[in-house]
Amino acid sequence: MSSTSGLKTGLLTIGERLELLRRRRDLSRRALAELVGRSEEWLRLIESGNKPLDSVAIIVRLADALHIKDIRELIALPPQLAPAGVEAGNQLAESLKRSIIDYPAVETHRHTTMNTGSLSDLADQLHRCQNIWEHSPNRYTELAEYLPPVLTAARVQYLLSHDDEAGKILLRSYHLSRRFLTRVGAHQLAFTAADRATMVAEQTRDPWQMAACAWHTGNGMLGLAQAPECHDYAVAAAKHLADAADSVDKTVLIGALQLLAAKGAAAAGNTAEADRLTTAATRAANRFDREHAAYDVPLGPTESLIARLEVMLWGGDCERAAELAAQQHVPDAHPVGGRMRFHLAGAYACARRNDYAGASCALGKAADICPEDFRYGSDTQSTLHYLVEQDNRLVRPQVHELARVAGLR
Repeated sequence: MSSTSGLKTGLLTIGERLELLRRRRDLSRRALAELVGRSEEWLRLIESGNKPLDSVAIIVRLADALHIKDIRELIALPPQLAPAGVEAGNQLAESLKRSIIDYPAVETHRHTTMNTGSLSDLADQLHRCQNIWEHSPNRYTELAEYLPPVLTAARVQYLLSHDDEAGKILLRSYHLSRRFLTRVGAHQLAFTAADRATMVAEQTRDPWQMAACAWHTGNGMLGLAQAPECHDYAVAAAKHLADAADSVDKTVLIGALQLLAAKGAAAAGNTAEADRLTTAATRAANRFDREHAAYDVPLGPTESLIARLEVMLWGGDCERAAELAAQQHVPDAHPVGGRMRFHLAGAYACARRNDYAGASCALGKAADICPEDFRYGSDTQSTLHYLVEQDNRLVRPQVHELARVAGLR
Protein backbone atom coordinates (compact mmCIF):
# COMPACT_ATOMS: atom_id res chain seq x y z
CA MET A 1 0.00 0.00 0.00
CA SER A 2 1.34 3.40 -0.89
CA SER A 3 2.43 5.95 1.67
CA THR A 4 -0.43 8.31 0.93
CA SER A 5 -2.92 5.69 2.07
CA GLY A 6 -1.53 6.14 5.57
CA LEU A 7 -2.63 9.77 5.72
CA LYS A 8 -5.82 9.56 7.74
CA THR A 9 -8.85 11.76 8.17
CA GLY A 10 -10.59 10.12 11.09
CA LEU A 11 -10.40 6.35 10.44
CA LEU A 12 -10.31 6.67 6.64
CA THR A 13 -7.47 7.57 4.32
CA ILE A 14 -7.91 10.66 2.18
CA GLY A 15 -8.54 8.44 -0.86
CA GLU A 16 -11.10 6.36 1.01
CA ARG A 17 -12.86 9.46 2.28
CA LEU A 18 -12.98 10.86 -1.26
CA GLU A 19 -14.46 7.65 -2.65
CA LEU A 20 -17.09 7.54 0.10
CA LEU A 21 -18.12 11.14 -0.53
CA ARG A 22 -18.26 10.51 -4.27
CA ARG A 23 -20.50 7.50 -3.84
CA ARG A 24 -22.77 9.43 -1.49
CA ARG A 25 -23.28 11.95 -4.29
CA ASP A 26 -23.98 9.05 -6.66
CA LEU A 27 -21.17 10.12 -8.99
CA SER A 28 -19.05 7.81 -11.10
CA ARG A 29 -15.29 8.26 -11.14
CA ARG A 30 -15.48 9.54 -14.71
CA ALA A 31 -18.17 12.10 -13.84
CA LEU A 32 -16.29 13.50 -10.83
CA ALA A 33 -12.98 13.52 -12.70
CA GLU A 34 -14.52 15.50 -15.55
CA LEU A 35 -16.00 18.02 -13.10
CA VAL A 36 -12.52 18.87 -11.80
CA GLY A 37 -10.72 18.63 -15.15
CA ARG A 38 -8.83 15.39 -14.51
CA SER A 39 -8.88 11.88 -15.94
CA GLU A 40 -10.71 8.88 -14.54
CA GLU A 41 -7.36 7.13 -14.10
CA TRP A 42 -6.06 10.08 -12.05
CA LEU A 43 -9.05 9.79 -9.70
CA ARG A 44 -8.59 6.03 -9.42
CA LEU A 45 -4.98 6.54 -8.30
CA ILE A 46 -6.08 9.16 -5.75
CA GLU A 47 -8.80 6.95 -4.28
CA SER A 48 -6.56 3.88 -4.14
CA GLY A 49 -3.85 5.80 -2.31
CA ASN A 50 -1.30 5.51 -5.11
CA LYS A 51 -1.18 9.26 -5.78
CA PRO A 52 -1.24 12.12 -3.26
CA LEU A 53 -3.96 14.75 -3.33
CA ASP A 54 -1.63 17.72 -2.88
CA SER A 55 -3.02 20.48 -5.10
CA VAL A 56 -4.97 23.14 -3.23
CA ALA A 57 -6.75 24.14 -6.43
CA ILE A 58 -7.95 20.59 -7.15
CA ILE A 59 -9.03 20.12 -3.52
CA VAL A 60 -11.18 23.24 -3.81
CA ARG A 61 -12.71 21.97 -7.07
CA LEU A 62 -13.43 18.56 -5.53
CA ALA A 63 -15.02 20.17 -2.50
CA ASP A 64 -17.24 22.25 -4.76
CA ALA A 65 -18.25 19.25 -6.90
CA LEU A 66 -19.03 17.16 -3.83
CA HIS A 67 -20.78 20.03 -2.00
CA ILE A 68 -18.29 19.87 0.88
CA LYS A 69 -18.32 22.96 3.10
CA ASP A 70 -15.12 22.18 5.01
CA ILE A 71 -12.23 21.34 2.67
CA ARG A 72 -10.28 19.89 5.60
CA GLU A 73 -12.15 16.66 4.86
CA LEU A 74 -9.98 16.35 1.74
CA ILE A 75 -6.68 17.65 3.09
CA ALA A 76 -3.97 15.22 4.13
CA LEU A 77 -3.08 17.12 7.27
CA PRO A 78 0.11 16.02 8.99
CA PRO A 79 -0.25 14.32 12.37
CA GLN A 80 -0.88 16.67 15.26
CA LEU A 81 2.28 18.43 16.26
CA ALA A 82 3.88 17.20 19.41
CA PRO A 83 3.47 19.60 22.34
CA ALA A 84 7.12 20.58 22.05
CA GLY A 85 6.50 21.92 18.54
CA VAL A 86 3.18 23.67 19.05
CA GLU A 87 3.88 25.15 22.47
CA ALA A 88 7.36 26.31 21.55
CA GLY A 89 6.11 28.14 18.45
CA ASN A 90 3.17 29.62 20.35
CA GLN A 91 5.42 30.88 23.11
CA LEU A 92 7.64 32.68 20.62
CA ALA A 93 4.60 34.24 18.96
CA GLU A 94 3.32 35.34 22.37
CA SER A 95 6.57 37.23 22.92
CA LEU A 96 5.53 39.61 20.13
CA LYS A 97 1.77 39.59 20.60
CA ARG A 98 1.57 42.31 23.23
CA SER A 99 3.98 44.55 21.33
CA ILE A 100 1.70 44.32 18.28
CA ILE A 101 -1.77 44.27 19.85
CA ASP A 102 -1.47 46.72 22.75
CA TYR A 103 -2.17 50.26 21.70
CA PRO A 104 0.25 52.73 23.32
CA ALA A 105 -2.26 55.60 23.32
CA VAL A 106 -4.24 53.78 25.99
CA GLU A 107 -1.39 54.36 28.43
CA THR A 108 0.15 57.53 27.07
CA HIS A 109 0.85 58.81 30.57
CA ARG A 110 3.10 55.82 31.21
CA HIS A 111 4.89 55.98 27.86
CA THR A 112 5.69 59.68 28.10
CA THR A 113 8.15 58.85 30.87
CA MET A 114 9.43 55.70 29.20
CA ASN A 115 13.05 55.86 28.08
CA THR A 116 12.94 54.60 24.49
CA GLY A 117 16.38 55.92 23.59
CA SER A 118 17.28 58.00 20.54
CA LEU A 119 16.06 57.18 17.05
CA SER A 120 19.66 56.38 16.11
CA ASP A 121 19.92 53.83 18.93
CA LEU A 122 16.56 52.36 17.97
CA ALA A 123 17.64 52.04 14.33
CA ASP A 124 20.81 50.24 15.45
CA GLN A 125 18.78 47.83 17.58
CA LEU A 126 16.46 47.08 14.66
CA HIS A 127 19.45 46.52 12.37
CA ARG A 128 20.78 44.03 14.90
CA CYS A 129 17.43 42.21 14.84
CA GLN A 130 17.45 42.07 11.05
CA ASN A 131 20.98 40.63 11.05
CA ILE A 132 19.89 37.99 13.55
CA TRP A 133 16.97 36.96 11.37
CA GLU A 134 19.06 36.81 8.20
CA HIS A 135 22.20 35.14 9.51
CA SER A 136 21.93 33.59 12.99
CA PRO A 137 21.36 29.84 13.42
CA ASN A 138 19.54 30.80 16.64
CA ARG A 139 17.39 33.37 14.88
CA TYR A 140 14.08 32.32 16.45
CA THR A 141 15.01 32.51 20.12
CA GLU A 142 17.25 35.54 19.70
CA LEU A 143 14.65 37.50 17.74
CA ALA A 144 11.91 36.57 20.24
CA GLU A 145 14.10 38.20 22.89
CA TYR A 146 15.33 41.32 21.09
CA LEU A 147 12.53 42.32 18.70
CA PRO A 148 9.56 42.92 21.09
CA PRO A 149 11.19 45.80 23.01
CA VAL A 150 12.32 47.36 19.72
CA LEU A 151 8.79 47.20 18.30
CA THR A 152 7.28 48.61 21.49
CA ALA A 153 9.78 51.45 21.62
CA ALA A 154 9.24 52.21 17.92
CA ARG A 155 5.48 52.41 18.46
CA VAL A 156 5.94 54.78 21.39
CA GLN A 157 8.41 56.97 19.50
CA TYR A 158 6.05 57.28 16.55
CA LEU A 159 3.03 57.92 18.76
CA LEU A 160 4.77 60.78 20.57
CA SER A 161 6.55 62.38 17.61
CA HIS A 162 4.95 61.26 14.32
CA ASP A 163 8.45 61.74 12.98
CA ASP A 164 9.04 60.27 9.50
CA GLU A 165 12.20 58.49 10.65
CA ALA A 166 10.35 56.97 13.60
CA GLY A 167 7.67 55.85 11.15
CA LYS A 168 10.24 54.08 8.95
CA ILE A 169 11.68 52.24 11.95
CA LEU A 170 8.19 51.22 13.04
CA LEU A 171 7.33 49.98 9.54
CA ARG A 172 10.45 47.84 9.35
CA SER A 173 9.82 46.50 12.86
CA TYR A 174 6.31 45.43 11.89
CA HIS A 175 7.57 43.84 8.70
CA LEU A 176 10.27 41.88 10.47
CA SER A 177 7.63 40.74 12.96
CA ARG A 178 5.43 39.57 10.07
CA ARG A 179 8.23 37.42 8.64
CA PHE A 180 8.94 35.87 12.02
CA LEU A 181 5.28 35.18 12.82
CA THR A 182 4.66 33.62 9.41
CA ARG A 183 7.51 31.20 9.98
CA VAL A 184 6.18 30.05 13.37
CA GLY A 185 2.69 29.63 11.92
CA ALA A 186 1.01 32.53 13.75
CA HIS A 187 -0.70 33.66 10.57
CA GLN A 188 -3.47 35.81 12.03
CA LEU A 189 -1.00 37.78 14.13
CA ALA A 190 1.34 38.03 11.12
CA PHE A 191 -1.48 39.56 9.08
CA THR A 192 -2.23 41.98 11.93
CA ALA A 193 1.40 43.12 11.97
CA ALA A 194 1.30 43.70 8.19
CA ASP A 195 -1.97 45.62 8.50
CA ARG A 196 -0.59 47.84 11.28
CA ALA A 197 2.39 48.64 9.07
CA THR A 198 0.08 49.67 6.23
CA MET A 199 -1.73 52.07 8.56
CA VAL A 200 1.61 53.74 9.30
CA ALA A 201 2.59 53.87 5.63
CA GLU A 202 -0.72 55.46 4.67
CA GLN A 203 0.30 58.51 6.68
CA THR A 204 3.34 59.03 4.46
CA ARG A 205 1.62 58.34 1.11
CA ASP A 206 4.99 57.03 -0.11
CA PRO A 207 4.22 54.66 -3.02
CA TRP A 208 7.36 52.62 -2.40
CA GLN A 209 6.54 52.06 1.25
CA MET A 210 2.97 51.20 0.32
CA ALA A 211 4.22 48.64 -2.22
CA ALA A 212 6.44 47.03 0.42
CA CYS A 213 3.48 46.94 2.81
CA ALA A 214 1.35 45.34 0.09
CA TRP A 215 3.95 42.59 -0.31
CA HIS A 216 3.81 41.81 3.41
CA THR A 217 0.02 42.02 3.50
CA GLY A 218 -0.21 39.67 0.53
CA ASN A 219 2.05 37.19 2.29
CA GLY A 220 -0.24 37.47 5.29
CA MET A 221 -3.23 36.68 3.09
CA LEU A 222 -1.47 33.65 1.65
CA GLY A 223 -0.78 32.39 5.16
CA LEU A 224 -4.50 32.66 5.90
CA ALA A 225 -5.33 30.61 2.77
CA GLN A 226 -6.75 33.65 0.97
CA ALA A 227 -5.09 32.79 -2.34
CA PRO A 228 -7.33 34.71 -4.79
CA GLU A 229 -7.23 37.78 -2.55
CA CYS A 230 -3.44 37.55 -2.35
CA HIS A 231 -3.19 37.44 -6.15
CA ASP A 232 -5.53 40.37 -6.71
CA TYR A 233 -3.93 42.50 -4.01
CA ALA A 234 -0.37 41.92 -5.22
CA VAL A 235 -1.25 42.53 -8.87
CA ALA A 236 -3.02 45.79 -8.00
CA ALA A 237 -0.05 46.95 -5.92
CA ALA A 238 2.35 46.24 -8.79
CA LYS A 239 0.17 48.21 -11.22
CA HIS A 240 0.35 51.24 -8.93
CA LEU A 241 4.10 51.38 -9.59
CA ALA A 242 3.86 50.96 -13.37
CA ASP A 243 4.09 54.69 -14.17
CA ALA A 244 6.98 55.42 -11.81
CA ALA A 245 10.40 56.21 -13.25
CA ASP A 246 12.56 53.15 -13.88
CA SER A 247 14.85 52.26 -10.99
CA VAL A 248 16.24 49.28 -9.13
CA ASP A 249 13.61 49.75 -6.41
CA LYS A 250 10.82 49.68 -8.99
CA THR A 251 12.14 46.49 -10.59
CA VAL A 252 12.58 44.78 -7.22
CA LEU A 253 9.16 45.69 -5.84
CA ILE A 254 7.21 44.88 -8.99
CA GLY A 255 9.08 41.60 -9.46
CA ALA A 256 8.56 40.57 -5.83
CA LEU A 257 4.85 41.41 -6.04
CA GLN A 258 4.54 39.40 -9.26
CA LEU A 259 6.13 36.35 -7.64
CA LEU A 260 3.77 36.68 -4.68
CA ALA A 261 0.79 37.05 -7.02
CA ALA A 262 1.98 33.94 -8.87
CA LYS A 263 1.82 31.93 -5.64
CA GLY A 264 -1.72 33.15 -5.08
CA ALA A 265 -2.71 32.27 -8.64
CA ALA A 266 -1.13 28.81 -8.40
CA ALA A 267 -2.89 28.08 -5.11
CA ALA A 268 -6.19 29.20 -6.67
CA GLY A 269 -5.69 26.84 -9.62
CA ASN A 270 -4.92 29.48 -12.26
CA THR A 271 -1.73 27.93 -13.65
CA ALA A 272 -1.67 30.09 -16.79
CA GLU A 273 -1.68 33.27 -14.71
CA ALA A 274 0.91 31.83 -12.32
CA ASP A 275 3.21 30.99 -15.24
CA ARG A 276 2.76 34.43 -16.79
CA LEU A 277 3.62 36.23 -13.57
CA THR A 278 6.53 33.93 -12.76
CA THR A 279 8.03 34.43 -16.23
CA ALA A 280 7.78 38.21 -15.99
CA ALA A 281 9.29 38.32 -12.50
CA THR A 282 12.09 35.90 -13.36
CA ARG A 283 13.01 37.99 -16.38
CA ALA A 284 13.24 41.06 -14.14
CA ALA A 285 15.24 39.25 -11.45
CA ASN A 286 17.75 37.93 -13.97
CA ARG A 287 18.67 41.48 -14.94
CA PHE A 288 20.61 41.54 -11.69
CA ASP A 289 23.88 39.73 -11.16
CA ARG A 290 23.25 39.63 -7.41
CA GLU A 291 20.42 39.91 -4.90
CA HIS A 292 18.83 43.28 -4.23
CA ALA A 293 16.32 44.54 -1.68
CA ALA A 294 13.96 47.50 -1.81
CA TYR A 295 12.46 48.51 1.54
CA ASP A 296 13.61 45.09 2.83
CA VAL A 297 11.71 43.26 0.05
CA PRO A 298 14.13 40.92 -1.78
CA LEU A 299 14.55 40.06 -5.47
CA GLY A 300 17.37 38.60 -7.48
CA PRO A 301 18.30 35.40 -9.31
CA THR A 302 18.39 33.28 -6.14
CA GLU A 303 15.22 34.71 -4.62
CA SER A 304 13.47 34.21 -7.94
CA LEU A 305 14.57 30.57 -8.03
CA ILE A 306 13.22 29.92 -4.52
CA ALA A 307 9.94 31.65 -5.32
CA ARG A 308 9.55 29.61 -8.53
CA LEU A 309 9.87 26.43 -6.48
CA GLU A 310 7.21 27.68 -4.09
CA VAL A 311 4.88 28.61 -6.96
CA MET A 312 5.19 25.05 -8.30
CA LEU A 313 4.37 23.61 -4.87
CA TRP A 314 1.39 25.92 -4.38
CA GLY A 315 0.13 24.60 -7.71
CA GLY A 316 0.74 20.99 -6.73
CA ASP A 317 3.47 20.38 -9.33
CA CYS A 318 5.80 18.45 -7.03
CA GLU A 319 7.44 16.57 -9.91
CA ARG A 320 8.75 19.71 -11.58
CA ALA A 321 9.66 21.30 -8.25
CA ALA A 322 11.75 18.29 -7.21
CA GLU A 323 13.59 18.32 -10.54
CA LEU A 324 14.31 22.05 -10.33
CA ALA A 325 15.54 21.80 -6.72
CA ALA A 326 17.88 18.93 -7.68
CA GLN A 327 19.40 20.96 -10.51
CA GLN A 328 19.98 24.20 -8.61
CA HIS A 329 22.04 25.47 -5.70
CA VAL A 330 21.61 28.36 -3.27
CA PRO A 331 24.88 30.11 -2.28
CA ASP A 332 26.03 29.79 1.31
CA ALA A 333 26.13 33.58 1.55
CA HIS A 334 22.39 33.83 0.92
CA PRO A 335 20.33 34.68 4.05
CA VAL A 336 19.41 31.79 6.31
CA GLY A 337 15.69 32.13 5.64
CA GLY A 338 16.11 31.85 1.88
CA ARG A 339 18.36 28.81 2.11
CA MET A 340 15.88 27.16 4.46
CA ARG A 341 12.99 27.83 2.08
CA PHE A 342 14.95 26.29 -0.79
CA HIS A 343 15.76 23.06 1.04
CA LEU A 344 12.29 22.79 2.56
CA ALA A 345 10.69 23.20 -0.85
CA GLY A 346 12.91 20.44 -2.18
CA ALA A 347 12.15 18.22 0.81
CA TYR A 348 8.40 18.68 0.48
CA ALA A 349 8.48 18.02 -3.27
CA CYS A 350 10.54 14.84 -2.82
CA ALA A 351 8.36 13.58 0.02
CA ARG A 352 5.18 14.03 -2.01
CA ARG A 353 6.60 11.95 -4.85
CA ASN A 354 7.66 9.25 -2.39
CA ASP A 355 11.37 10.04 -2.72
CA TYR A 356 12.02 9.73 1.00
CA ALA A 357 15.80 9.60 0.62
CA GLY A 358 15.75 12.90 -1.29
CA ALA A 359 13.43 14.47 1.27
CA SER A 360 15.57 13.30 4.17
CA CYS A 361 18.73 14.62 2.48
CA ALA A 362 17.16 18.05 1.89
CA LEU A 363 15.95 18.24 5.49
CA GLY A 364 19.41 17.27 6.68
CA LYS A 365 20.91 20.20 4.78
CA ALA A 366 18.29 22.47 6.32
CA ALA A 367 19.15 21.20 9.81
CA ASP A 368 22.80 22.10 9.24
CA ILE A 369 21.79 25.66 8.40
CA CYS A 370 19.31 26.35 11.20
CA PRO A 371 18.46 23.60 13.71
CA GLU A 372 16.02 25.96 15.45
CA ASP A 373 13.80 25.90 12.39
CA PHE A 374 12.96 22.28 13.20
CA ARG A 375 11.66 23.24 16.61
CA TYR A 376 9.84 26.44 15.70
CA GLY A 377 9.26 26.58 11.92
CA SER A 378 5.72 25.42 11.11
CA ASP A 379 6.47 24.38 7.51
CA THR A 380 9.59 22.52 8.59
CA GLN A 381 7.72 20.57 11.24
CA SER A 382 4.88 19.72 8.86
CA THR A 383 7.28 18.20 6.33
CA LEU A 384 9.19 16.37 9.05
CA HIS A 385 5.97 15.00 10.52
CA TYR A 386 5.01 13.68 7.11
CA LEU A 387 8.28 11.73 6.89
CA VAL A 388 7.90 10.45 10.44
CA GLU A 389 4.42 9.20 9.60
CA GLN A 390 5.66 7.30 6.54
CA ASP A 391 8.20 5.46 8.73
CA ASN A 392 10.26 4.42 5.71
CA ARG A 393 12.88 1.96 6.92
CA LEU A 394 15.60 3.21 4.55
CA VAL A 395 15.64 6.71 6.03
CA ARG A 396 14.28 5.92 9.50
CA PRO A 397 17.55 6.67 11.39
CA GLN A 398 18.00 10.05 9.68
CA VAL A 399 14.37 11.02 10.17
CA HIS A 400 14.39 10.04 13.83
CA GLU A 401 17.53 12.11 14.37
CA LEU A 402 15.84 15.11 12.76
CA ALA A 403 12.81 14.50 14.98
CA ARG A 404 15.13 14.57 18.00
CA VAL A 405 16.55 17.92 16.83
CA ALA A 406 12.97 19.18 16.53
CA GLY A 407 12.15 18.08 20.05
CA LEU A 408 9.62 15.53 18.82
CA ARG A 409 11.42 12.50 20.27
